[in-house]
Amino acid sequence: MPTFDNVLVTGSQTIQQDLQVNGNETIAQHLNVNGSQTITGDLQVNGNQSIVNSLVTGTDVDAGGSLWANYRVGASNQPVLPAGGASLQQIRFYATGAVSQPGLMLKGTDGLDYVLFIDVSSGTPSLAIQLA
Repeated sequence: MPTFDNVLVTGSQTIQQDLQVNGNETIAQHLNVNGSQTITGDLQVNGNQSIVNSLVTGTDVDAGGSLWANYRVGASNQPVLPAGGASLQQIRFYATGAVSQPGLMLKGTDGLDYVLFIDVSSGTPSLAIQLA
């Protein structure tokens, strides 16, 4: 297997097997990996990166824009109930609202997009749903 100190790709890069990077990787355009991709340092993609199967990270995934999933975004750890009792709260629905409202966007059974966020306007946190 060839070993290079530096690889500069100014266009697109396609890897048919595995890609392993022990340092940092910066991609100016597109990266398609048909095998597995292991990066020990940082990955910066200025264009697009397509992942067909799984993306596994040991820590957080931070997105400066939107992070989209075709199926679902989930947490694998089991939640625990905090100490003390819970208070009964309501869910607030806003038919219209702020444009580009930050929150978790989910598609409803009606095919429309909804944003979930926490509303503390009453002084007590409530789950809020806004039509996107």
